[in-house]
Amino acid sequence: MKATDAANMKDKMPSAARGNDKELLRSHGWLSRTSPAFQNAVLARGSVNVIPAGKVVYEVGDPPGPIMAVVGGYVSLSTVSRDGQPKLSHLLRPGQWFGAAAILAREPRRVRVTAVTALRNDGWRQFVGIIVDNSDVAVGIARDLMIRDSTTRCLAVLLRLTGYRYSDCQREEQPEIELTQEDLAHLANLSRNATGTILRELQKAHLIEISYKRLKLLKPEILVGRVRKHERDHG
Repeated sequence: MKATDAANMKDKMPSAARGNDKELLRSHGWLSRTSPAFQNAVLARGSVNVIPAGKVVYEVGDPPGPIMAVVGGYVSLSTVSRDGQPKLSHLLRPGQWFGAAAILAREPRRVRVTAVTALRNDGWRQFVGIIVDNSDVAVGIARDLMIRDSTTRCLAVLLRLTGYRYSDCQREEQPEIELTQEDLAHLANLSRNATGTILRELQKAHLIEISYKRLKLLKPEILVGRVRKHERDHG
């Protein structure tokens, strides 16, 4: 989304979900696997809220609130380290849901959620009986960290963050994300030097494009193939 678009949307009040937003949610994620009647019941309770980039959607320790689905932009999920600093864990893209765990467990929020780009989300306050299939992502994070080859592990993390691994979300042909090399190193359990070397090699092969605090996957399907081949060979 362009910066001008984000600026124009910041002051808009919550509104009913648009047709394109509803179709996105009908065709991706857990909702796509339910009956049309159930989909209609859920979507009828939704409203679209616009959240500017950089704004915290909710903080660790906040009380349970609405279940949300991303329909535009993307958000970062962060845990808090012992020194109180947020550490990036995952990125959620259009078609993915968040916020159910605190409601189902009746406990305060365990993660910080921040809008990385200008975000549109559908929030449901009256319909909380939703089971979200984010467990696959959680298992995938642990599985990726068990990959011994550092380059493959780094690729797996990049693919997860851009929606090409462990998730059913809206995918871009050449996804671009705001991500520092330090954050990527943390997520892949690598040193910054090792991460930088891997990224430079990928850029030299014209598979990614590196810019200031941003990474763009130019040929994600090739990267997917590399990771899958490694998993077949070392499974």
